[in-house]
Amino acid sequence: MFRREFLLCGLVSLFGLSVNGSESKKPFCGVQDKLTVSDLRRPNKWDRENFRYVITGRDNDLEKKIWDQQFSMAFDSWSQVTPLTFEQVESGEEYDIIITVSGRKRENFGRLGGVLAWAQLPPSKNFDGILVSKFDTAENWVLPEFSNEGTVLLSVAAHEIGHLLGLDHSNDPNSLMFPYINNALEPKEDDIRKIQRLYGNP
Repeated sequence: MFRREFLLCGLVSLFGLSVNGSESKKPFCGVQDKLTVSDLRRPNKWDRENFRYVITGRDNDLEKKIWDQQFSMAFDSWSQVTPLTFEQVESGEEYDIIITVSGRKRENFGRLGGVLAWAQLPPSKNFDGILVSKFDTAENWVLPEFSNEGTVLLSVAAHEIGHLLGLDHSNDPNSLMFPYINNALEPKEDDIRKIQRLYGNP
């Protein structure tokens, strides 16, 4: 069975700096992960438990209602294993997270099967600002039941939300935070352990 080795995402700093992803099976994409000291390092995190997110751009592969529903499900998957809550708001309201799309090459997008999406990570120990995650319009975004026809939006969205909350990539090939797409739809054992170290149990 052919296994797609697409890079799941490209991590970026708060200042937009990035490094091109590798096509190898090394555990990084976009920006090299800090996995060598990994389990002893406590990543940066937010100083809150309640988040507001706004979706300012969508891909035409899915209807607006379906696109937003997939992100709601992705955020909910993290709420199930933490005390965190997420609410979608409109662009005129206050928000903490921006979800949008892009096809720009300078953002490592515009090529089918390359970097699928990227997300910023909290840059400080008790971050209180706004972070962004972008998704490549070159991809064919699909629902989980059509995974053989494109890239599962729910899987990538849940992965990127993990980064927005402060998680690096995982070495576990079954985890949601593994840097290569495996179509995991929710946090797995390794992801849950790490996110609960940051924010506690539900």
